[in-house]
Amino acid sequence: MKLLGLIGGVSPESTVIYYRLLNEAARARLGGEHSANILLYTLDYGTIIDHYDARDWPSFIAEVVKGAKRLAAAGVDALVISSNTTHVAAEAAAEATGLPLIHVLDALTDALNSAGTRKLLLLGTPVVMGGEHYLPALAQRYDGDVLVPTTEEQSEIGRIILDELVNGDVREPSRAALQAIIGRHGADGVILGCTELCMILSQDNVDLPVFDTTALHAAAASAFAFQGG
Repeated sequence: MKLLGLIGGVSPESTVIYYRLLNEAARARLGGEHSANILLYTLDYGTIIDHYDARDWPSFIAEVVKGAKRLAAAGVDALVISSNTTHVAAEAAAEATGLPLIHVLDALTDALNSAGTRKLLLLGTPVVMGGEHYLPALAQRYDGDVLVPTTEEQSEIGRIILDELVNGDVREPSRAALQAIIGRHGADGVILGCTELCMILSQDNVDLPVFDTTALHAAAASAFAFQGG
């Protein structure tokens, strides 16, 4: 089993989900009381969110790269960034360390292509939905249509993620608001493009196919860990 270097803390709530999913996958594969080989570097969410709010991407990326280098020095075999937004630093982290980086968008597009969906609604932080970083990287991998919510809807989704979910606060009115947004766009699938969104939305409460980037990314990381073994 390879040693995964998990860059977490963005937010701590979703990092816990990654940790659980990776260990569940290891147990399912190996049986008994086995668990995954993971080194976790937790970014300071307070520092990261300040850089996010200021859209200070050089400082944001520098924090992620610092964590990647610490993990590389500790001997990990690959990097896993447990946040869609934080993948803005993916290329820099891989370049700074020379390590394989298991990219969330590779895991997502594998699932999209397998499912045959062609018109997806993307939910995430305003930065993810806004098109500066995430959408161009997705377009390089996936040639279907990706819809984004309206500016007003993006603001509401961002509020739910950044004011509620990152603090572990899951509210039924917010779930209803997200369901209403999904219903207004005529998509044939929904991308949960924020690793906290799986806390409030799942296939159980959405009529369209749901592509949960947290679960897909964790599964891809687990598959990498067991390559050749």
